[in-house]
Amino acid sequence: MADPRFHTVVAFDGAELHVEQDGADDAPVTVVLAHGWTLSTRAWRAQAAALAAAGDVRVLRYDQRGHGFSTRGGAWLEGVSGPDSDRYGPGPSVDQLGRDLAAVLDQLVPAGPVVLAGHSMGGMTVMALADQRPDLFGGKVAGVLLTNTSSGGLHRLTLGFPEFVAGPVRGSLIKTMRRIAARPDRADAVRARQATGTRLAVAQTRWLLFGRRAPRAVVVECNEIVKACPSATLAGFFPALMTHEKRTALKALGRAEVEVLAASRDKLTPVGHARRLADAIPGARLTVVPGTGHMLPMERPQAVTERLTRLVASAAARTAAEGAA
Repeated sequence: MADPRFHTVVAFDGAELHVEQDGADDAPVTVVLAHGWTLSTRAWRAQAAALAAAGDVRVLRYDQRGHGFSTRGGAWLEGVSGPDSDRYGPGPSVDQLGRDLAAVLDQLVPAGPVVLAGHSMGGMTVMALADQRPDLFGGKVAGVLLTNTSSGGLHRLTLGFPEFVAGPVRGSLIKTMRRIAARPDRADAVRARQATGTRLAVAQTRWLLFGRRAPRAVVVECNEIVKACPSATLAGFFPALMTHEKRTALKALGRAEVEVLAASRDKLTPVGHARRLADAIPGARLTVVPGTGHMLPMERPQAVTERLTRLVASAAARTAAEGAA
């Protein structure tokens, strides 16, 4: 007998997307959680548990293609386009991820209002869906949470360094990713030996992805999630992130209720990117969480859950009002 907590969604190119469910099938609102680069459903564990415990909501969190238990699919190396795309090499695209999210909605949420949440690359996934299926927003998609994400321009990322340092760092990162993409099996063997809980490993990840006061256990868990990501996926999606550009799709998002969350110490998608999102999405509400880094769903799970809860309540109220009309 099939386990009702797990689903498999088949994407447009045959990729099999692993989906985990919390909450009842007949809940009035469904929340769909899309995680970021190198992560998995595990990154949304706190939100799924809290929302399901509160009741009257169904939570679906899925592994993006090539991540977790999801397969890559036949269109994995279709190529990317954007600023200096030739510089980064081929790889899966954010547009593929948008189509994957559409498949999750079409196959698992045939009716009822939906709240979408995207962290980092997951937020870009939601933007790609808005670009491809703008009709969904304000109708089926009642609410959207975008946390620690960007509509584009990541090829100019500085990681907090001055530009004279950031330029060489970007160049070195591109070369490293191309080497990993060429020999992912070798990279897997090296990464398998990397520690996740040593003082150095925790310090490095805290500097890059968290605020200074992030709990050690959370940082270690993040290290474990990233370590489990295949090297082919780690390097494969790098071109997609660097060439991502979806500013023209943001207006469609405004048809739904939108919350934008940012972290004051985010080095990967700095606050300026969140401000541009909020300015471009009609009616969007922006919140900046002080002292935190890129991994807000894990570092400050309550802040993320609170905004999701508000969006769910709003979606439920709207549905009830429409039913009474």
